[in-house]
Amino acid sequence: MSHRSASKISPEYPILGFLFLQPQHGYELQRRLQSELHEIWRLSQSQVYSILKRLQNRRLIRVTLQPQEKLPNREHLELTQAGRDAFMQWLKSPTRSSARAIRVEFLTRMYFAGQVAPGVSRQLFTEQQKFTLEDLSRLKQHLLVLPDQEQYNRLGLELRIRQLQSILEWLSDSRATLVREAGGLT
Repeated sequence: MSHRSASKISPEYPILGFLFLQPQHGYELQRRLQSELHEIWRLSQSQVYSILKRLQNRRLIRVTLQPQEKLPNREHLELTQAGRDAFMQWLKSPTRSSARAIRVEFLTRMYFAGQVAPGVSRQLFTEQQKFTLEDLSRLKQHLLVLPDQEQYNRLGLELRIRQLQSILEWLSDSRATLVREAGGLT
């Protein structure tokens, strides 16, 4: 599979990730998303519950009802083996080299990699830098053959090139920050 088609920017994955860390209730999931990944994901409670229902229908999560005194039953959520497998496959997949994919998907992967799969964080950074460099090279080659009269296509391509250059710089800085603060990437 090409790394360009491997990207899956979906709010399903952080939800699967939190359930991978520990089974919990929907409200707890929403609270964790808001407190731990609020600059990356902005999901309403109704969106979270809709995603949970979809994951349950796909048999990626299991729901058990827990009785509560004088209240409706509470739904306790946990991953099935298929859910664990889907999450781990996503966690180890590359991220497309676009500003949005890096900001949302890559950062989410890094957040969970440090907690779930020791050793994957360093690999994710290395692969992301490699894929971004490959995409940057491809875009620069394309710019060389793009006719001068296609001004807006050239401007769009130049913008994408600058974004990837900025992403590479950010990846390098972020890696150094994580190494310095954590004493090394896991």
